[in-house]
Order: sequence, then structure tokens, then C-alpha cells
Amino acid sequence: MKIIVKYFPDRFPALLRMSIHDAPHRRMHLAVIQRYREALYAACMTAGVPVPLDEPTDLDLFFVNPASPDRGGSYLAFEQAVDGMTLKGPAVFTDDGLIAKVTMDCFWPNGAFERGKVRRKGK
Repeated sequence: MKIIVKYFPDRFPALLRMSIHDAPHRRMHLAVIQRYREALYAACMTAGVPVPLDEPTDLDLFFVNPASPDRGGSYLAFEQAVDGMTLKGPAVFTDDGLIAKVTMDCFWPNGAFERGKVRRKGK
């Protein structure tokens, strides 16, 4: 998993921009979400983000090749991973209720989820 982080604290609310490669889906095992949490926290520390964030923050998320075409599922896994009130260890936010606005997009480099090529359940 590769995570690129940029933080813009000079505005209100602050902006946290993340590009997340191979993000898990919310229905994956909790151990996977826990590793995701650790990777997100480490990426923020490396980028100089003052974690845990304890103020309203806007998010700009870009998921590259997420585990599912379900954007809601990718976001819910992210939200669970960054929330300081769930799972174990340090988190990016003290509480996910501090997330003010979310802008989100997804990209699949192999074109797996293009129009007309979406895999349907049971097929």
C-alpha cells in the first residue's frame, strides 16, 4: 500500500490531501483495517502532519486501484482506520466527527471498472 499525504494547515478548516493506492474495503478483516490505520498514521507522520488531528479538517481523497468499485465501502474503511475511537493504537484523527468536507475520486489503472465492464455479483 502506497500513501501520499499533503497537509495545508493555513486555511480553515485545514485540508488533508491523500492519494491511497490499493485501499481496502470496509468488509475486509479487521486485521487489514488495523494495518491500514498504521500505514495512514505513518504516512502522516512522515509528511509532518501534526497527528492526531483534533480540529475540523477537510479531506481530499484519491483512491488508486481500491479493493472494490464501491466508493462508499472504501471511504468507510478509511473512516474506521483514521478514527481514534476505534481499533487500537494511534490514529490520524482523535474523532472522525472532525472530518468537515470530503472530496473523493477513484482510479483503476487496469480499467477493471470501466463502463460496461463492471463485474456483477454471481457472475
